Amino acid sequence: MHRSFTSSTIVAAALAVLATPLLHAQTASKPRIAVQTISATPAVMQRAVGDGSGVANVLEQILQAADSDLVNSLHKSGRFEVVAAGDIQSVLGAQDVQNSGLYDTSDPQTARAFELAGFKYIAAVTVTSFQLIDRTAIIPDAMGDSTYTFETIQLGATLKIYDVTRGTLLDTASVTSEYEEETRLIDGGSQEGSFTNRMIGQASRAFAAEATNAILDSLAPAKVIGFADATIFFNRGASTGLKVGDLFELRDPGAAMIDPETGAHLGSTSATIGWATVTSIRPKYSEAAAIELMRAPSIGHTVMRSAAALPPHLNATTRAQGPFSPPAQTASHTPSDTTSQKLEVGYTPTSIQGSVVAIFVANTSPDIPSDRVAIFDAQLRSTLSANGVRVVSRQEMLNAVSSLAESGPNAGTGEPIETRAQRLLSDRVSAVALARQLGASAILSATINSLVVNVTTSPSLNRTVAEYTVSASWTLLSSHNGTSISGGIVDSIDRFRASPEHDRVEINAVDRLLREDATKISISVAQRLSQADMNPATGPATREIRIEAVLENMTVPEIKQADGEWTVSAGTYPLTASNAMITIDGMLVGSTPGPIAMSEGTHRLVIEHPLCVTVDRYVQVSDLMGSLHIPMTLSAAGQAQWEQQTRFFESLKDGAVLRKTELLEAAALAEFMKNSSITIDTSNVQTLGIGEPSLWIQGID
Repeated sequence: MHRSFTSSTIVAAALAVLATPLLHAQTASKPRIAVQTISATPAVMQRAVGDGSGVANVLEQILQAADSDLVNSLHKSGRFEVVAAGDIQSVLGAQDVQNSGLYDTSDPQTARAFELAGFKYIAAVTVTSFQLIDRTAIIPDAMGDSTYTFETIQLGATLKIYDVTRGTLLDTASVTSEYEEETRLIDGGSQEGSFTNRMIGQASRAFAAEATNAILDSLAPAKVIGFADATIFFNRGASTGLKVGDLFELRDPGAAMIDPETGAHLGSTSATIGWATVTSIRPKYSEAAAIELMRAPSIGHTVMRSAAALPPHLNATTRAQGPFSPPAQTASHTPSDTTSQKLEVGYTPTSIQGSVVAIFVANTSPDIPSDRVAIFDAQLRSTLSANGVRVVSRQEMLNAVSSLAESGPNAGTGEPIETRAQRLLSDRVSAVALARQLGASAILSATINSLVVNVTTSPSLNRTVAEYTVSASWTLLSSHNGTSISGGIVDSIDRFRASPEHDRVEINAVDRLLREDATKISISVAQRLSQADMNPATGPATREIRIEAVLENMTVPEIKQADGEWTVSAGTYPLTASNAMITIDGMLVGSTPGPIAMSEGTHRLVIEHPLCVTVDRYVQVSDLMGSLHIPMTLSAAGQAQWEQQTRFFESLKDGAVLRKTELLEAAALAEFMKNSSITIDTSNVQTLGIGEPSLWIQGID
């Protein structure tokens, strides 16, 4: 039984998981094969039982012995890794014992549950015919009339080979075996029993050898591994059913043949280059004498196929004579897989040394608690650092220490005002801008995408296994312009025994998978950073921009001193907000007015003044820009204060001389403006303060 669930709902089918590239170097390995328990068809078993319990017992012994002999024979061939099939319960039992808590799990030889090696092939052998032939003859000899008994075991079976990755039948073959035992009973003697253990053992071994030979012919044909003085060495040993005198045809494979309709691989073109006969059989390889050779065989390329007979013009006693022409040229294979060059933790190429990476992590999975993101982030930073990548972190550089812990010496007061600045930074700054301001040359944006839980119950094995898959995606960005450089998706899987009612998320398993995903991402990022085009590039040009905050629709009348009196003139002066805080991309960089260094491109500009509505807008900085005049308006509170200070303006007329009370109110307004960082805009006034003193110049400056 198989089911799937997430923490929010139980679903009927597992979500599809995207395949990902390999992260670590892989070496070539032998194909793995599982051997199903050899059985006989019901009709064969019924016939054996009908022939008597003795016959049925012999068949049962042969089936059991042949099963073990076939596993042993395949293993000794050296061409396959044979995985547990019939002995699976013994293997699972050993794993359960070693994971009971009594054994040291750090010991590399301790069995790891849920880490059984997978296998690509299954060999299924079914006995389709079985016969015992018992012949008796009385033959006179030196001891009188002796009774000779000739006992024969005949076996026939069908071999089926499946590719379990696709569930397709790859090949079938018929396997036959016959073994005869002769016994002699002298005149007057007696004998009990028949079909000795030796006979049953030899019959089963011969049967297993034939089956092994058929499997090898299908999945791993014999190939030439050496050649010297007309002697051919090939990779078939004693356990593969070979016999001295067996005949072989030598063929050089050519181009692959593909079915144009189905796309199936049908083999390859090939050319016969000679014939040979087996002369010596070793445990792991054998030798054959060349009977005829058109040219020398190609080591590791020329295939040897069993032959029932030689061509009419040849004789098994004939031996080929050299010298032989060189073997045909074979195309050299250069693997396209570059995983052997991928990084492992701790590998630090020199090209990485100039890279500084800022990390930003998100969680879009509703099934993974947000507080687990810290585990993901910490593993990313530590693994990248272990690979020689310098990591710059907002957490250590900018955030308050109290964000690291809720208790202990780092806990802080818990007052929201104490961490207001870092919350404002999160609201205002972009990842690219923050990374650039932290000095990063690249940005790693990583997202936890999903958690999928599959629960499989196997009644035959009496166990339930929960499989957790955590998927994460990543993108590597340039900190200069935010364009993507590389990216990918990784999946990590964890399996453990569970109860059949398993319907909740095990956080420990999620944590393990998050760490594994982070490690995979870090290695991929370090691999990308090691490439030549990732050397830190020169950033965009920097410009000095003068930013002024102009108070919109706000002016004060010109008040000048003449003949010892202060007089209102017809002129007015616009006002500006000085000492307004300027924030670029979330970081405070200065105040108005003044030159602010800004790189070319788009930036978020925020201007804040105590009496004004905050300005928050985006600006495009180019090489043609020298200054920015930003209009600002008074806030409601600022407007109330301004109106309170400027009521006396209503009674002033052009040319009026200020009375003492009005002069005091004007001086109070100037003091208010000075304390509130509001000043007159003199950018377009050429004669202010020249000749006749100005009330505003004296009161504000």
